[in-house]
Amino acid sequence: MKKTNQITSTSTKITSRRNFLKNSVFCGTFGLVSGSGLSPLLTINTSPGIAKRKLRPILDGDWWLIGPPPLKGSHSIPVKMGENGEIRPYESVDHHIFRADDGYWHLWGCVRHTGWGRILYHWKSKNLTDSPWEDTGEFIRANAAFGESINGWDKEEWIQSPFIVKEKGLYYMFYGGHSTGRNKEGIPARGNSRNESFDTECQICIMTSPDGLKWNRYTFDDGLSRAFTGPGEARDPCLIKIDGLWHLYYTGLEEGNPQKGGMFVRTSKDLLHWSAYQLVHRAHQFGSNWWEIECPHVVYREGYFYLFRTQNYVKAITHVFRSEDPLDFGKGNEAAARKYLGQIPCAAPEIYQVAGDEYLSSNHDPALGTQMCRLHWKTET
Repeated sequence: MKKTNQITSTSTKITSRRNFLKNSVFCGTFGLVSGSGLSPLLTINTSPGIAKRKLRPILDGDWWLIGPPPLKGSHSIPVKMGENGEIRPYESVDHHIFRADDGYWHLWGCVRHTGWGRILYHWKSKNLTDSPWEDTGEFIRANAAFGESINGWDKEEWIQSPFIVKEKGLYYMFYGGHSTGRNKEGIPARGNSRNESFDTECQICIMTSPDGLKWNRYTFDDGLSRAFTGPGEARDPCLIKIDGLWHLYYTGLEEGNPQKGGMFVRTSKDLLHWSAYQLVHRAHQFGSNWWEIECPHVVYREGYFYLFRTQNYVKAITHVFRSEDPLDFGKGNEAAARKYLGQIPCAAPEIYQVAGDEYLSSNHDPALGTQMCRLHWKTET
């Protein structure tokens, strides 16, 4: 697989993309949150008589950089030292983009390898096609006072994977708040490293904003920001509204077993109170360890639902599955194989639409940052 060339100036697009595309299976995702309200692309109304058509999104052209990681040590963010005393570079991973009431596009993404651990960081732009976007210096850290990242792995803070929707004039940011410090029985979790803490229940948390600019944690009756916990390392939320019911898809890990990672869903009418979880996808042939089942993204397109799951960031491996049922994308190897559509060469993808043009964002090169390219849809024969 060819690597993208480095950016040579702030306005130069990354080149050598076309050869990469020619050797790849073309797929994509589709979704948009706009300042004027929830886009119909995220509000799905199904009906028995709908005409169905199978489509295949095609990446179209070169990548350009929109969210480079902050400069080392900038904005009072401490650096992380490696085992040999070298400074670790900041890296951008899971992210989300939306348009707020100010008319700007806003990118919130997880930056890892800071001296604190993982933080959420912010960029903005008037146009999706700008490169790079404005680095505002705004960031959000995990907050233990709200129950977030308690005794986090490797004694670091963990806050990650934001996803933003707008409902009844209020913006909701869902994000991974990582460790609750306890297992599902409420017993303090053992250890403080990845190898020792598979029994840790992690959490999906909520912030809200009246304008998409200033965010505050939503506090439930217990004073904490968590909407729900588990199973296991719950993270990477993605939301769509299907026939009036919110569906929140995310990654989880059952029974503390590294072989029982999967994609799960919970439903809600009000974005605050969520149902019990249910498994929607597990398939070991596409990556069996918990870190190979990440960043679920579910979208609807002309009668079909599509699930995208990232297996590897730096190798740009994301798998896509198609189903008529949003609660079943294959819950075992054979069932998932029947729904398998192919690979898309990106990581943690999301897609946006402006004036009839479509774009896909990706974190397939974390050290370079969040990138974007165009795409279009083709009818599958």
